[in-house]
Amino acid sequence: MTDGRNTGSRWWYLLLLVPLIGLLVTPIYARESPELFGFPFFYWYQFAWVPLSVALTWLVYTRTRTRMPPSGRFVRRPHEPPGGPPRMPHDRGVRAGT
Repeated sequence: MTDGRNTGSRWWYLLLLVPLIGLLVTPIYARESPELFGFPFFYWYQFAWVPLSVALTWLVYTRTRTRMPPSGRFVRRPHEPPGGPPRMPHDRGVRAGT
């Protein structure tokens, strides 16, 4: 059974494991060379994962988010002014004729 949501494949979530594995397996980057702008590999390898993780997270989000048509609940009708429907004087606490 489905819950009515139209989502992408759940396999996209496996991409979130890539940064986790890349950073948890320390023998991959536990060395000093090669250097980048004077920084040892140990440091710049970890720092490089920051934008990569953001990009992967964004990719997984865009591929798995719920795609439902808008309900129209908060859509302003074309005939209404920007402040909402016109109000009567008694709605604002103003008495008629005073």
